[in-house]
Amino acid sequence: MHSVQPTGLLARHFLADYRRSLSDYRFFYDDLAEMGNPDQAKHVFYYVPGISGSPGQMRISLPSLVRVFGPRVYLKGLDVPEFSASRPIWEKYTIPNTNRKLEQIREDLAALLRRFHRFAVICSSNGLYDFLAAAATFQPGELESRVELAWVSVAPDRFSPTPWQRLLFPLNGLVFQEHEWFAYPNHRAFRFINPEVPGSFAWREGHQERRFHKKDLESRFRCFGLEWDYISPSQFSDIAQYVVAQIGRQWNAPAEALVAANDGYWQGASLEAVESVVRRYVPQAHCEFRPGSHVGVVNPTNLTDVFTRVLARLRALMSGPRGSSEPHGDVSRSGPLESAPVP
Repeated sequence: MHSVQPTGLLARHFLADYRRSLSDYRFFYDDLAEMGNPDQAKHVFYYVPGISGSPGQMRISLPSLVRVFGPRVYLKGLDVPEFSASRPIWEKYTIPNTNRKLEQIREDLAALLRRFHRFAVICSSNGLYDFLAAAATFQPGELESRVELAWVSVAPDRFSPTPWQRLLFPLNGLVFQEHEWFAYPNHRAFRFINPEVPGSFAWREGHQERRFHKKDLESRFRCFGLEWDYISPSQFSDIAQYVVAQIGRQWNAPAEALVAANDGYWQGASLEAVESVVRRYVPQAHCEFRPGSHVGVVNPTNLTDVFTRVLARLRALMSGPRGSSEPHGDVSRSGPLESAPVP
């Protein structure tokens, strides 16, 4: 077992605060992996989180799912002990752990196929690449004929170096398996550097409004009066390349893709460049570009719109052959999912 090596000037202090935070109360970022009763559910959803994600994050979609599909829903999240929300992030992203994750996705998908006629898969961020790598182990069309796919908060298929590293690694940096890790701050004052750094985002629809805090939605820890998160572009990049190399084919079916128009993870890439990445993996995706950051775009309004289109497609499937009346490859910038158990 490799150990992490603090190297930055204040790295030990940051590390102690981070380890302490792993047992903090969370409202979404936890290991809750199932919600609802599968024996009574009419609508079934499988959630695949992205980098540094957790199964409990699927709860942010619950208000929109219930609004669109009703209360009889069953949600199952990808649950792998090696990727627990209570485990230090650098220990998660290794090749053996990634193989275990892909195996678990395949096992979960196979179990859902055995039990339900049809279900939906919700991939968050770069969780789509994990899903496609596992999907490639099924026969062509086996999943596409029975799974509806939604990709929310679309993420790139690789990680690039960031200027933050040169500034922050000497201050709080760690080394794990020859990869450099550093903590970056969350504060609105740094928004001019990257739109992902504010610690919260507001949502409003008509008379309804909420403020969502990243310390509840994602991994965050408090140190020197600010909220921070650890990242290693090189270790993340190695894992991303390893997963992408296992994607044997595109998703050959319609899908929904929700894209943040001001996503810091794309580092200023044009909307056309982002869309080209989506098409590389999901050529029939309906791409919806909405204002907001990578996390901020995942709000009740946008999720409700995504799920409404999924429901419309499902109703169309019940009245004709798959794809007979569905538009493919369109872009937008501005019957229920019957999942009765298989006999």
